[in-house]
Amino acid sequence: MVDVKARPWTSPVLHTLRLLPRASRPLTAWVAALVVLTAALPATFAVAGGALVGAIDAAVAGGWDSAGGHRLIAAIAGVAALFVLQQLSGPSLRAVADGLGRRVEGRLRERVMAAALAPPGVAHLEDPDVVDRVSDAQSIGTGRTTVTDAVVGMAAVSSNTLAGVLAGAVLAVYRWQVALGLLGVYAAMTWVRADQLRRTAGALRGHARRFRRCLYFRDVGLTPGPAKELRIFGLGPWLTERFVDEWETAMAGFWRDRPRGRWVPPACAVLVGSGLIVTYGLLGRSAARGEISLGQLTTFAGAATGMAALSSVGMDNLNIGYGTAAVPAALELEEIVARPRFELPGSRPADGLPATAIRFEGVSFRYPGRPDDVFSGLDLTIPAGRSLAVVGANGAGKTTLVKLLARLYDPSGGRITVDGADLADLDPHAWHRRIAALFQDFVHYELSAADNIAFGHPAGGRDRSAVAAAAERAGAAEIVGGLPDGWDTVLSRRTAGGVDLSGGQWQRVALARAMFAVGAGASVLILDEPTAAVDVRSEAAFYDRFLQLTAGLTTVVISHRFSTVRRADQIAVLEGGVVAETGDHASLMAAAGRYARMFTLQSAHLETAHTEGTGG
Repeated sequence: MVDVKARPWTSPVLHTLRLLPRASRPLTAWVAALVVLTAALPATFAVAGGALVGAIDAAVAGGWDSAGGHRLIAAIAGVAALFVLQQLSGPSLRAVADGLGRRVEGRLRERVMAAALAPPGVAHLEDPDVVDRVSDAQSIGTGRTTVTDAVVGMAAVSSNTLAGVLAGAVLAVYRWQVALGLLGVYAAMTWVRADQLRRTAGALRGHARRFRRCLYFRDVGLTPGPAKELRIFGLGPWLTERFVDEWETAMAGFWRDRPRGRWVPPACAVLVGSGLIVTYGLLGRSAARGEISLGQLTTFAGAATGMAALSSVGMDNLNIGYGTAAVPAALELEEIVARPRFELPGSRPADGLPATAIRFEGVSFRYPGRPDDVFSGLDLTIPAGRSLAVVGANGAGKTTLVKLLARLYDPSGGRITVDGADLADLDPHAWHRRIAALFQDFVHYELSAADNIAFGHPAGGRDRSAVAAAAERAGAAEIVGGLPDGWDTVLSRRTAGGVDLSGGQWQRVALARAMFAVGAGASVLILDEPTAAVDVRSEAAFYDRFLQLTAGLTTVVISHRFSTVRRADQIAVLEGGVVAETGDHASLMAAAGRYARMFTLQSAHLETAHTEGTGG
């Protein structure tokens, strides 16, 4: 894992500050200008207040028409104007900072999405380091305290800090030693309290993995998918208990690592109070001795009070601590996914491939962090323009074979060739464009019916006639015709006016998506058990339609049901990390090997189930 503590430059606040001009230079300039204006007003107000008090005696003696009276009127007008500016500058600063913060949030979320989607493979999404960073970064813009809150907080705290420094400069005119001493008191107190907040936020972030487990149980209870089982099996109390247990475990670790220091707030209050008492005492003594005038006393006392802005550690500081905590995770995510182990090299074009065959040559593969190989010396030939069915028991590696074929992973050993060229030399993005796949967990996009099909080739999605042709080939045109808004119907009940589809209907839509990809140039079609949840007759009908549609194309059909793939040109049996048998259905049955035994066993089981179901 990335050791954040060993890299002090990963300060969340510094990272966030660097992002401000990149998000919007004009807004950053406006925030900076308003910070300076808002900070300068309290010190200016103290000086103007002193001038007003100092002008009273001359005005009383000479009347309003005298020079002293005119100075008093000007001082009153100046104080009034400064008061109005003070009332406007603070809200204006927060409003502009809020706009800047939203820009930063948007950029960060965009970068998180781009980083997660950047690698052409999927290994990074199964890596604990990456998952932790994604979990942390997901809170950007969605948590109770956002980056926007942090930017607003930084603007307010910066303004307060600068205001305190400027007030100290005014007080230094009286005695620089007093100003410096009070400045030291406030600075020390602010640093201690702010450090506590930073360490607290850091401790919270350090337990991301524990909180992710807790949030998993929360999502299980709050999302529609598991709702039926939770109620049927009575899992509600158990789930609640697990959520509470995981939350308490995560919080226990957080409280243990959180910095101690309940004595800090009262000690700081005593320290600040003592500093102010000493300062006011010195000012009073100087005024009594005639060393400073009443107006100067007012100015310096106001400046001393204004320096209290340096010790303002409250919600804005909390917002800075919690709102920026996720920022390093977002930036570290970019760094992690750029590591060589997540790269899939290659730059050769993939146009026209495959023309002869795809070959697995002595391929071995092991998932990162796993102790055993999925494949060890696997050899397999997939002739171009023919259909291959891959069968085997659960856990034999059928889906892993698809991931390697689609180049979502590279082999740990051996190689995969396409027309003799090493697949590792091909541009992975170009090869992906040659692949159309229906996975077991194919995506139900909560978007329009047209989008659900057009995503087979997003660049050509505006061609509605091509989308309709793909739907017609896959048998999905009739489904779309029955939707209330036709192609524009959103396929989700969670959207107003949306409609959900049955499992069989979704399969046809997904098949249409693959057909649309074929129309756009995909030449290798993969069917990875998308019908595992339906009965064997429906599955056989679906496979038959698929093989009819894809005749003459390179197709790979994955199944654990032997009886549904007998029409494939070639069948490969996976077992023990290698291809145990290959051949067509007839030759494999004649060989009376593994395939024949499994086919006979499954057929007998299905026949028995059918007979019992019909009362025969």
